[in-house]
Amino acid sequence: MASLSVLLGKVARISCVLVLPMLYVSASATVGGSSDPGDEPELIQLYTQDELNVLINEGRHLERIKIDECQFTRDIKDRALILNYPAYLYLWADMNFTSTCIRGNAADGVAALKIAAEKGMPAALYKMGRLFLTGTYVQKDYDSAYRHIHTAASLGYDDAKLTLVNLLATHDGNEGDYAEAYRWLYRTVFPDSKRHELAETLLSELRKKMPASEIRKAESVK
Repeated sequence: MASLSVLLGKVARISCVLVLPMLYVSASATVGGSSDPGDEPELIQLYTQDELNVLINEGRHLERIKIDECQFTRDIKDRALILNYPAYLYLWADMNFTSTCIRGNAADGVAALKIAAEKGMPAALYKMGRLFLTGTYVQKDYDSAYRHIHTAASLGYDDAKLTLVNLLATHDGNEGDYAEAYRWLYRTVFPDSKRHELAETLLSELRKKMPASEIRKAESVK
């Protein structure tokens, strides 16, 4: 039977993972440390979920961990697989898909992304929808793709709104679906001209399938 001290040691290690939401890692620490305050190593803060969400939405999350020389890999994994933080699950999924800082495993990536999507993370819902749409790592499934992308769009995810309108412009749907997707995209303000022009093109295509009265109604709803 394990001694009490060994059991307590295990509990302490688990508590460190579960209780501390933020770690500080030395960027220049040397073995033995230094007693000179002027030589104290720089402390780098692990990303908060809000910071990580910004990086994900800007497509810079993998670039960032490369800049940080993959030093947070273990902490990212723990926050993804033990704490199930959505942003970290998304990051861990992409690290597996692209073999960034780890030996990638597509099945592990899909599993992590599914959990993030189930937790309602818009970016994860959208990406899961794209995987189903293209048949990447999973069996192609239009209904699952549409469901995930529609949910992400309903949560305000801009790329999902674009894709949803494109799906409805090129596939069968009903007037209610058309009007809803049209309204969401029509009301979206894009920070870049490229996506704004794409939105205009997609809306123009969807208008061909909508009665004039439904278009006016969708454009007038606040």
